[in-house]
Amino acid sequence: MSDELSRKSIKKEQKKREKERKRVEKAYAKEHPLNITVVSPETREEMRLTRKGRYQLGSDGKLTPQGKSKRLTYRYNLTIIFLIVLIIATYAYFFLVN
Repeated sequence: MSDELSRKSIKKEQKKREKERKRVEKAYAKEHPLNITVVSPETREEMRLTRKGRYQLGSDGKLTPQGKSKRLTYRYNLTIIFLIVLIIATYAYFFLVN
């Protein structure tokens, strides 16, 4: 029984330390923001990520917020166009079959 209590107390302490560590890391990140500059893609992986340079790539190797927004806009537009074509094809099928 004492083993169970000690295990529970150890787990509680670990969770408490983890929670405190995350809080401190967030505070540090707010105080010391990273300066990310826009760079041009050089490697094959970067070219694939930016779709041959269409979206902005940051110096950290990830898309910038503006690049992510452009990519998401592109994906939404493609989805909408696909759905419109699918709706038109469905209506055409039902009207031409009858």
